Amino acid sequence: MPLLRERATEAVEPAAAKRIGAALSSIPSPGESAPKSSASPSSRSRTARDASMSIDGVELSVPPAVRDAVRDLLQRFAEGQSVVVGSTDALLTTSQAAELIGISATYLLRLANEGTIPVEYRGTHRRFRLADAMEYLEASRAATAARPTTPSP
Repeated sequence: MPLLRERATEAVEPAAAKRIGAALSSIPSPGESAPKSSASPSSRSRTARDASMSIDGVELSVPPAVRDAVRDLLQRFAEGQSVVVGSTDALLTTSQAAELIGISATYLLRLANEGTIPVEYRGTHRRFRLADAMEYLEASRAATAARPTTPSP
C-alpha cells in the first residue's frame, strides 16, 4: 500500500497568483467573523461552525479544518509555490512513517526506543501517529536550516 496518495501541481502563473491573493484578502481569517448573508435553504442544514464553499457553482458545506486546509493551499498558490496534496491514514506502519520522514525503518525504531518520537502498539505491531511523524519531520528540517553551513575548501 503506498504511503501517500498525492497530486502535485506546479506554481500558477503570476497573474493567477495575484488574483488568488486578492480573493483571499477578502475572506475572513480563522477567528474573524464572516460577512452576514441571507440564509439559503441549503445553509440551514449546516452547523454553526461549518464553512460554505463553491466549486464550479456547486455549493459545499465543509468543517472548519477543511476550510483552513483549502485556504492554506490557496495561500501557497498566491505566494507562487508549487503544491503537493497528499492523504494517508492517521496511524502509520513503521515503513510508512520512515518513508514519510525520509529515514530508514531501523533508525525510526531506534528513535522510538529512545523516546524521541512517540510510538503506539497495536498488539505486537508498532504504529506511529501521522501528526507525530510530521512534527518530527518539521523539527528535523528546522534544525537542518538552523545549522550553520561551512564553506567548501
